Amino acid sequence: MSDFDFLNPEFLFICGIVYIFLAISVARLGTYRACGGLKAMIFSILFTPVIGLIYVLNSREKHVLKIVHYRCPSCDLEYTSNHRYCPSCEKDGRKVHLERISMRTY
Repeated sequence: MSDFDFLNPEFLFICGIVYIFLAISVARLGTYRACGGLKAMIFSILFTPVIGLIYVLNSREKHVLKIVHYRCPSCDLEYTSNHRYCPSCEKDGRKVHLERISMRTY
């Protein structure tokens, strides 16, 4: 065993993969903050993921609003409340189930 076993290419490759994975994880946390995901990713890659995490946690949170709509796949009308069948299609005698659509807005 030599003193420089940590310079093994396989070990460095695995460390690089882990480093990028941690930077991506910090970037995902940053998407819900004012700093943003891209800035958090660049910060994490340049200064280590730990410093990137501190940067993200010091950033204020975005106000996230989750909106749920219901869309008819037949007539493409959207409703804000859930119905058993599409009211417009039901008037025509068809029973079409509505699809739930979730959206996030900042």
